[in-house]
Amino acid sequence: MVLELFSLYLQGLLIAFILVLAICLLWIFLRARSKKDKTAIEKQAFLYDILMIAILLVPVLSFAVMAVLLVLKS
Repeated sequence: MVLELFSLYLQGLLIAFILVLAICLLWIFLRARSKKDKTAIEKQAFLYDILMIAILLVPVLSFAVMAVLLVLKS
């Protein structure tokens, strides 16, 4: 049972990581395309913000995805 939960958590972690990575890359691309940031400092600050959002969002989403996978499996 514990091994099954751990495997579901790892699956959720992988799915959440891929999802967050795709969304962050899309957000960075759209922001760079619209040229909202004029200076290098603004661009760097935006990248740091995206990195912090991704680091904080992946573990939370992994538990949410794990819960969905658990419901779908049972």
